Amino acid sequence: MLDRLPGSFAGTQVDGRLRADAAGKLIIDAEIRRVFDYFLASIGEEPLETSVARLRRYIEAQLPTPAANYAIQLLSQYLDYKRQLLLLEQQHMQQADIDAMRDRLRAVRQLRAGIFDDSVHQAFFALDEAADRFTLERLAIRHDPSLDASAKGAALDSLRNSLPAELQDVLVLQMQVQLREQTRALAARGGNPTDLRQLRQQLVGNAAAARLEKLDDKRRAWQDRLTAYRQEKLRIERSPGLGQADK
Repeated sequence: MLDRLPGSFAGTQVDGRLRADAAGKLIIDAEIRRVFDYFLASIGEEPLETSVARLRRYIEAQLPTPAANYAIQLLSQYLDYKRQLLLLEQQHMQQADIDAMRDRLRAVRQLRAGIFDDSVHQAFFALDEAADRFTLERLAIRHDPSLDASAKGAALDSLRNSLPAELQDVLVLQMQVQLREQTRALAARGGNPTDLRQLRQQLVGNAAAARLEKLDDKRRAWQDRLTAYRQEKLRIERSPGLGQADK
């Protein structure tokens, strides 16, 4: 069945896997959603019915009957979720207002909870929802006028420590990319060391800002040593009172 996938799937493998336990029951985990999304990515290149039919055949080939039946039921729920999500997105257009963003995320969570049972909801969306909460609360901290840079950094440290381990690396990398971009913009505006410290506190937290300052100090110390070495080397090379061997 996989050899009939659209051309854009060439060279790819199915993302995720479907598993059953010893009793033939479906093991609920995030892998199921990854399988669904892999096959449903063909939508747009072919009719929805074709994509869904292929996915159903794959499910039936991978799982014993009890697990396959439940996986197909989950697929039906997932498709219903996708349809309702499109309608929800139209009602909650993306806005920069934090309260509006909270309302949208709350509505999405309620939609998921209304379609899937708790175990499926958590397996499919727990990490997504944790990442969304982190992003939203981080934005709220940064734009809170009642907090100075140090307080924002402390709040961000606490928020960052609450992240699931699975999200730490991904979200921290995103924070670092954003920090690099804004650091370049700050330098272009002529920002001073205090401005840089405050920017770091607000974007990556106090702990990371302190580590970056220590790294800056080490780099400056190394650069100073390198500059001193080059100056002394040049002085020696230009010294008229020294022979070549002495130099």
